[in-house]
Amino acid sequence: MQQVRLEAQKRESSGKGAARGMRRAGHLPAILYGRKNEVIPIRIDERGFRNFLQHYGESAFINLEIVDHGTENVMVKEIQRDPVNGQLLHTDFLRISMDEPITSTASITLVGSAPGIQEGGIIEFPHRQLTLHCLPTLLPEEIEVDISALDINDSISVESIALPEGIDILDDPSTRIVAVIPPTVEEEPVDEEDVEEEAILDEDAEPEVISRRSDDDDDDGDEE
Repeated sequence: MQQVRLEAQKRESSGKGAARGMRRAGHLPAILYGRKNEVIPIRIDERGFRNFLQHYGESAFINLEIVDHGTENVMVKEIQRDPVNGQLLHTDFLRISMDEPITSTASITLVGSAPGIQEGGIIEFPHRQLTLHCLPTLLPEEIEVDISALDINDSISVESIALPEGIDILDDPSTRIVAVIPPTVEEEPVDEEDVEEEAILDEDAEPEVISRRSDDDDDDGDEE
């Protein structure tokens, strides 16, 4: 996993008002913690952090250079975003040791061309990342899943994924990652005119006779 350099500065002020002021100035409030060391409130450049996320994602390892403090090995623990406009509001950085296992995620990338898709099947990709437990140096940037053998109604689950020794997958083994499902068959729309015409014909039809008295029955009824 690649390590990326990111700059930060300590922040003295706290609270919602100070955080809003920082964001107006183009900075993102953040905090650094972990490994039983001191908690350090920091701020980082908001635009630079957006570029970082776009190029490396949230799972990259970071050399966080804090002015008047030094460099820390960290990773993104949590990002808070505005639910309406997606604006970055705050982020948490977690200290890590390159010699101790961590739990993190890796994105899944599909490779190959599934024969089932050529036959009209539809690809379903509901599980797009795996949760892994390993040393930071072993954490892959992505996991490739080959779908070139998938016909219609075939699927690949977590239990089918083989990773190098030392990397444990924490997801449920039965979780389906990708599948090729049959094409959706659309029912033909009902013609309202045909329905109305059929209803009119039913109304005009002669009612069915349930029972009819025979002439013999009438004769029998006249005898005394």
